[in-house]
Amino acid sequence: MTDHDRLRQLIQFRYSPLLDLALSLLVIQNPERFGTAAPWEQRVLERLPPGLLERLHGHAQRTDLFALALELEESAPLPTPDALRGLADRQPELAADLLAYWEAISPEIGARVGLLTESIQREAALLAQIDPVSFISRFSDRVGVAGDGDALILHWGKGMRVPLGDLSRILFVPSAFSPRRLMFYRLDRTQIFFYNPEHPAASQPEEAPESLLLGFSALADATRFKLLRLIAQERLPAQEMAKRLGLNESTVSRHLRLLVEAGLVGRAGQEGKFILYELNPERIDQLAAQAKAYLGRDSDDGVDGDLALQNRNRTLDE
Repeated sequence: MTDHDRLRQLIQFRYSPLLDLALSLLVIQNPERFGTAAPWEQRVLERLPPGLLERLHGHAQRTDLFALALELEESAPLPTPDALRGLADRQPELAADLLAYWEAISPEIGARVGLLTESIQREAALLAQIDPVSFISRFSDRVGVAGDGDALILHWGKGMRVPLGDLSRILFVPSAFSPRRLMFYRLDRTQIFFYNPEHPAASQPEEAPESLLLGFSALADATRFKLLRLIAQERLPAQEMAKRLGLNESTVSRHLRLLVEAGLVGRAGQEGKFILYELNPERIDQLAAQAKAYLGRDSDDGVDGDLALQNRNRTLDE
């Protein structure tokens, strides 16, 4: 079996309200990472009972909600409310809060069921027609396949190589809530890709590369620029950055997650229990080159044009 055959066999599709519920909560709880709230977020927040979001944040600190969602879905094929009620014997408080959150989020999922399920049929049909490497890379330039086809390459932090031998499946989940073209989450031997079926394919020539959009989104914040300036000088843990900038550690951590996701920052090791972060200067250079290429300014013409403009202004001034 070739690596491409192995890759094709690993790819599966799933309509998953529980996994999408977990993703929606991640998005709502991380405004620094995901930017301006989408309309669905405001509608959901208006439906939430007081205190629920804070309790869910506490649950998420203790429980991997993505792993829990996958476990509940695969233990028994039940409707989402029934699956959550089944959790009550083990974790009654978590079950009650997730049921309350489901009541707030389910109208948003229900309004998109057709879109999500149709996208699965469409993507499965496309996979049957093209090679699996092209299929995966068309979603976003933030994911690719190694040249020899034996590993996924995820552009997160300094980059991650995931050998196909470490995976039992690659699960594509259409999402009503993904703010990116593609988001990835690893659970043991399952690699999950959440994709937004409403986003145009990254392979369309007029579409800006997602890594370019994500990089500039990460830079478009004064606090994140201060964090980058700090770690451009020395490797630091989040706790020290928070102390120097007078910020909460949780706020710094949320900003760092976006910088890591955009590839601007990488983990540089660990000192005791503290994770050290460092600047990825190559990514800064890459962003500039990507922007010039996308705008059609990747030649020296732009420099010559600037010089010509300066000379003309000098003549007018004289």
